[in-house]
Amino acid sequence: MHTALLIKRSLVYFWRTNLAVTLGVAIAVAVLAGALLVGDSVRASLRDLFLSRLGRADHIVSAASFFREQLAGELAGDARFAGGGFVATCPLIVLEATVTHERSGRRAAGVQVYGVDERFWKFHGAGGADDAPREREVLLSAGLAGELDAEAADVMLLRMEKPSAIPAESLHGRKDDLGRTVRLNVRGSLAPDALGEFSVRPQQTAVRAVFVPLRLLQRDLAQEGKVNTILVSANRAGVATPDDETTAATKTALLETVLRERLALEDFGVTLRALEAQRSIALETESAL
Repeated sequence: MHTALLIKRSLVYFWRTNLAVTLGVAIAVAVLAGALLVGDSVRASLRDLFLSRLGRADHIVSAASFFREQLAGELAGDARFAGGGFVATCPLIVLEATVTHERSGRRAAGVQVYGVDERFWKFHGAGGADDAPREREVLLSAGLAGELDAEAADVMLLRMEKPSAIPAESLHGRKDDLGRTVRLNVRGSLAPDALGEFSVRPQQTAVRAVFVPLRLLQRDLAQEGKVNTILVSANRAGVATPDDETTAATKTALLETVLRERLALEDFGVTLRALEAQRSIALETESAL
């Protein structure tokens, strides 16, 4: 008996078994292909969501401690900044806090706090000085306003951790005065298309954020003229090309180079003091550790 005839008769005789195996393989392939497609779709959707929440920010300079607000202007003023394809900078303070609605007593923890001024709206091309909160005003994201059932003219209590020379979790850290409570008046809520969904932290859920005046936050935290975050926007003109990743890496390297050259000792919390009597120099740091 020829091999081809044997295979043919075997397929005919065991057609039920062969059909079941074929269907099983087809279903498995369809499930795996669908899972791959769904996974790619979810990753792309999350990436697009995060990038849309960044607004016009292409790079973010951030630090665990505070540095000079003036550093943002020095970066933008460097000749290599515009030559490298960068457009603008925006200094701000980014913190995390607990927000309490005074009237209802509702509380939300882990809320993002953004200390901003008119430069924030100008940076994103979404308005100007009239859109920024003033004095003790606070703007809420739509998600947070809905969660707390907050309305215009309501009072919010914002409790933040104060910067300390010694980390609170260390042995010698202060445990009795960890936070600073700020009383603010709600001016209104921001719609998603009005920067209400702005976030520097990737997340799938609705953004829970408050926008407070930068000067107020600096004063209450005793960080006059200092910030902990700088947004940087780049020129996005042109058609996407396969070299986009290389271009982005080049821009990042250039920004890091300019940043290193513009950083001062004060940005690291370090000062040099001349001791004339001892004919020496004292190197001091704001941190106790």
